[in-house]
Amino acid sequence: MAGSLDFYFDFSSAYSALAWREVPAIAERHGLVLHWRPISLGVIFRNLGHAPPPADTRKGQYLRTDVERCAREQGLQWRWPKPFPFNSIPAARGFYWATVEERCTAPAYVEAIFNASFREGRDVSDSAELAAVAGELGIDAEAFAVGIADADVKQRLAAHTDQAEQAGVFGAPTVVVDGELFWGADRLAQLERWLERGGW
Repeated sequence: MAGSLDFYFDFSSAYSALAWREVPAIAERHGLVLHWRPISLGVIFRNLGHAPPPADTRKGQYLRTDVERCAREQGLQWRWPKPFPFNSIPAARGFYWATVEERCTAPAYVEAIFNASFREGRDVSDSAELAAVAGELGIDAEAFAVGIADADVKQRLAAHTDQAEQAGVFGAPTVVVDGELFWGADRLAQLERWLERGGW
């Protein structure tokens, strides 16, 4: 079995917000190095000609109901951010700026963003609100605001989004281990069974 687990997710993905807590424990139980990979799912959707279902359609309404049901099942406090979906690119860039220089850990940043958006309903697409969340992590908010506009940070997000596409990612969350792709928060249990068996 490969020694790493790539976790591709989008900060505006409600199912990513449900799934992220389980992934570190799965990686730890199976001795895998976890690579957090926030991506721009909007870019992938655009390249594939996909779009999320409108909220007023049957599928859109069902997805909201399903997410809320899953959150209750997990005992999670849930509040939809406004707007939703939101532009997740600034938050994703913030991840790469904050974690590369170890200004904070990856799990701490991911938790802060998902809690702010899907627990507190805050608009992390707003630059001031996003910087405030960074400040709550002990990161200098002004430096953060400047950092996420850095060309290298932008390129890092673009590179990981491209890497996700090359790996076959078409939605979030997606976990890839040893070239095997598992899409969706509801596939984490199947991923674990696969890891326990050592493959198919």
